[in-house]
Amino acid sequence: MIIRIKKELVSKVIILDKHRILLLKRSSNIVTKQSPWTWDLPGGHIDDGEKAEDAATREVEEETKLNVSSLSLLGQDSNIGKLTYFYVAEDWEGSIGLSGEHEEYKWVSGTELGNYENDIGSMYYKMIRRALKT
Repeated sequence: MIIRIKKELVSKVIILDKHRILLLKRSSNIVTKQSPWTWDLPGGHIDDGEKAEDAATREVEEETKLNVSSLSLLGQDSNIGKLTYFYVAEDWEGSIGLSGEHEEYKWVSGTELGNYENDIGSMYYKMIRRALKT
């Protein structure tokens, strides 16, 4: 018997403003022992039948009220039970308005990013660093 475990699919977007990255502070009720990171990238779950890029665009709008266009796939990474697609957005418009999932946002420069490494997790940190080199 073959047992298949469905992987959770997620899209995240690294929004750039010149050489600064948009980080979102997760609401305290969302931070748990299983997901202890306090800072996040916009994005979220990919719905059944939804394309990863469409989910990325939708999630950014839901979480930040920003409209992103011209997403570039940076890569993907996986951990136990989760596959995450990472996109870069340099074209965006609107004013930031946060959903209930986040309580604060910051534009962080590449030189400041190291201060957030433990707060965003190694996978996100690695991908953000990669985005800044492109």
